Amino acid sequence: MTRVPAIRARVQTRLRGNADLLYRHELTFALGPHIWNVRCSVRDPQRIDPKSLVRLGQLTSTQGVATSDLRLLTVHPDDTVPAPGATVAWDDGTLEILEWSQPSDFTGQRLGTCVLRRP
Repeated sequence: MTRVPAIRARVQTRLRGNADLLYRHELTFALGPHIWNVRCSVRDPQRIDPKSLVRLGQLTSTQGVATSDLRLLTVHPDDTVPAPGATVAWDDGTLEILEWSQPSDFTGQRLGTCVLRRP
């Protein structure tokens, strides 16, 4: 376990070094009076592996959200992740953060599960 902090530091240095490629969007999430300016990546989960897609479907089925409306959010390591419920205009709709995963022991990053709500 003593090697984990050193490995995480190396990985985060590489994430920061490739930030322009990994975190292509600059978004401002809001929840009431709270604002988060983040550099981030937003992905359509239908482009990820089928097992992850099934897990996401189970997560959101209780909330009445279609899997096709889910998005995955990764935030730059130097930015603060927005709170669940925070929203931002996105792709002709509103992107709302549903929840965050636990931090990865490898990268220290959390993966946000979001829903894209369209009018």
